[in-house]
Amino acid sequence: MDTTKTMRQLCADEPKLEAFLQSKGFPFSLDNPIVDLVTFEDVCQVRSLDRDEFLGEFEAYKANV
Repeated sequence: MDTTKTMRQLCADEPKLEAFLQSKGFPFSLDNPIVDLVTFEDVCQVRSLDRDEFLGEFEAYKANV
């Protein structure tokens, strides 16, 4: 996953990402115009997320959905 793409671009590449973020409690919606400006790297920085751990959780989520 190219984490430097905007969140909208990532969700287009990874259709399950929106539901995963929502399941993790993120107030995430593709209807929000901020998704055209913010990258996954930005989200990790603002939320103090461990990027690799979060991506690992997403991979596990995709395998089970």
